[in-house]
Amino acid sequence: MKMKKGPAILVLVGLALLSFLYFLPVTPPENSGLKPEANTEATSDDDALSPDEKVEVALQKLQSGELPPMQAILQIRAVADEHPENVKANFTLGVMSIQTGQYDKAIGRFEKVLEQEPENSEAHRLMATAALQLGDTTHAVEHLEKAGETVTPEMQAGIEQQLKELRVNK
Repeated sequence: MKMKKGPAILVLVGLALLSFLYFLPVTPPENSGLKPEANTEATSDDDALSPDEKVEVALQKLQSGELPPMQAILQIRAVADEHPENVKANFTLGVMSIQTGQYDKAIGRFEKVLEQEPENSEAHRLMATAALQLGDTTHAVEHLEKAGETVTPEMQAGIEQQLKELRVNK
């Protein structure tokens, strides 16, 4: 049985090309062509913003598509790291953690929010959601009860329904 050389050579060339691309050095892109003074102006503008404004700018850039999600998260996290008591940064990171299924991180963020604003019903409600996703119905019930104490009457019915379902399934 004789094997054709054509396919074997093609496979070897393909492997060589893949190896070449794999080991090709990667260099970061050049600074976007901006002059250094333009970069310092942008930095000084950012420095003039309050922590809440920095979070808002990052969220607006995320929504407009100007910033990729990970860069927006890193900017918001930088605000939270620099200002650990900032409610908006921690709340936003908590919501994003729930959206990505990182419930333990969400709980940590909402705990920080609740240290600053113990009556924040939305933080309690989202803390309950995260706890429930982790299988902790006891804490979910506790936080829903706290949320129910401070919500509007329109939201009260929904929270009461959630509590009823949790108590039945507990």
